[in-house]
Amino acid sequence: MELQTRSAKLAQAKTKRLSHRVGRALMMLGAAVVGAIVIIAIVLSILFFSGETQEFIYMNF
Repeated sequence: MELQTRSAKLAQAKTKRLSHRVGRALMMLGAAVVGAIVIIAIVLSILFFSGETQEFIYMNF
């Protein structure tokens, strides 16, 4: 009987560790996505507020 309770506790601990890892990975992924969006917003705002947007668009496209 003791073996079963130990293995049940071990399985529960592994489940907690896995859910903790998944949660951490999701948080890191969210931070990366938010960071990418912020960088894109900064670059686009520099382009659009620099006053050279039309020339840049017409020149490159």
